[in-house]
Amino acid sequence: MKSGWIKMLVATGLVVALILSTGFNASAWSHHDQEIVGTWRVTVQLNNCSGTSIGGPFQSLLTFADGETMIEDTTNPGFAAGQRGTGHGIWEYKGHRTYDAKSVAFINFTTPAAPPSPGFTAGTQTIDQTIEFNHGPNQWSADAKVEFADASGTVYRQACAAATAKRFE
Repeated sequence: MKSGWIKMLVATGLVVALILSTGFNASAWSHHDQEIVGTWRVTVQLNNCSGTSIGGPFQSLLTFADGETMIEDTTNPGFAAGQRGTGHGIWEYKGHRTYDAKSVAFINFTTPAAPPSPGFTAGTQTIDQTIEFNHGPNQWSADAKVEFADASGTVYRQACAAATAKRFE
């Protein structure tokens, strides 16, 4: 009788262990609201919103955190050294491995146009992007709309961008 209870406890323990281990392994790809959490190396290509590239590609880092917040930094050569601050923002899971993210960064001082830079006015840069995971949990692509506003909030320039990202490991 004692041996029957022991066998039942061992069998139950094995079943629980199997269920838990299967659930945790599947969660990396099926737990959608967390799949974006982490740091990403992003390659960005600006365009004129009609598909014509503006300048060459550059690198950015985006970090998405629990609680639907994010930070980002960029190597965009259009900005003078120290001109643009770190971007801060929010993200939201939209369904079907798609996310929306929006960030804002301060443009700390004005610079005139001097190629390759179009020149920027002190104010803000806002990036609104749609991110899609189409090739597994460790890479995504995005389309973004970018707005530049002066210190009073008046938008003076708009652009678009396409990006690809790989999880930083």
